[in-house]
Amino acid sequence: MTKPRRKPKKPGPAPLADKRDQYLRLMAHGMSNSAAFREVGINRKTGNRWRYGRKIVDRAGNVRV
Repeated sequence: MTKPRRKPKKPGPAPLADKRDQYLRLMAHGMSNSAAFREVGINRKTGNRWRYGRKIVDRAGNVRV
């Protein structure tokens, strides 16, 4: 008996490097966080992550940035 072939995976979303650069440039020019993420067209949480970084807590309780 032969197994059915898997469908090829679709490519994921494109990287947002250009939007991140634009967002950080607007923030450097003094624009507020809410105005900058609306201007670039990204989610508020994404803007905060780009601005402050991401914190990951492992099982031992250590925090990595």
